Amino acid sequence: MRSAYRVFAYLIAALVVVQASMIAYAFAGLGIWVDKEGGVLDQAAMESEPDFTGAVGFAVHGINGMMLIPLVALIFLIVSFFAKIPGGIKWAGFVLLAVIVQVTLGLFGHENAIFGMLHGINALLLFSLAVMAGKRVQTGAEASV
Repeated sequence: MRSAYRVFAYLIAALVVVQASMIAYAFAGLGIWVDKEGGVLDQAAMESEPDFTGAVGFAVHGINGMMLIPLVALIFLIVSFFAKIPGGIKWAGFVLLAVIVQVTLGLFGHENAIFGMLHGINALLLFSLAVMAGKRVQTGAEASV
């Protein structure tokens, strides 16, 4: 279970990297579509889901952030109860809390831009918490010293 704990911690960190890359891909594609291809982003375009390179990044970012990362964080917390890692439950709880805050900020970011900024900052916190949780797992040789 110790290795499962580590895998889930680092999986969350990796999924945060996917989140950052997908939203950057989407906005870069959107910028190219507007600047180079003459696309127009307005309410009508938003409702019709314009087709441009990178548009899939918005969908991946949404699905990954609203479904996959919360599910993995919940499984991570459950695994932490069985992994017997000192402080492991606490760190998994911190990760889950950061995920809940992240989803909330992402949803409110559609209403007020300041929440979008906080969403980006919290993503860095979530990544750091997941990496620190993964580092809490010691190998057998380190644990016996």
